Amino acid sequence: MHRARIEGRDRVEIWGDGQARREFMHAGDLADAILRALADPSAVPAVMNVGPGVDHAIEDYYRIVAGVVGWQGRFVHDLGKPVGMRRKLLSVARQAAWGWAPRIGLAEGIAATYAWYLEQQP
Repeated sequence: MHRARIEGRDRVEIWGDGQARREFMHAGDLADAILRALADPSAVPAVMNVGPGVDHAIEDYYRIVAGVVGWQGRFVHDLGKPVGMRRKLLSVARQAAWGWAPRIGLAEGIAATYAWYLEQQP
C-alpha cells in the first residue's frame, strides 16, 4: 500500500477473494504476555494460545492498511492465486481465564507499525 500510494497506483491486487480470515496481534502485546508469564510461570496454563481471539477478512486488513497509509484506490482480486485455509482462529479461553488480553487494537497496531516503518526509511 505504501508503494501504491508513493507510485500513484490506483489499484492493488489481493490474492483470492479476500474473504479468508486471519487474526493478527501486535508484537508489543505478545511481549507483554511473555513478560507476564515470566513474572509468574506457575500461573501460566500448561497449554495456551496467545492472541486477540478475533479475526478479520484479508480484505478488511487491506482496507485498514490503506486508510493508515493514506492510499485511495481499488482492490482487484486474483482468483487464480491461492488463499489458504478459510479461517484460522485461536481459542483464547485459557488466556482469558489466565486474565490477559491484548491491549493494542488492530488499526492502532497497524498505524504504529507503519510509523515505525517510515522512521526506518533513509
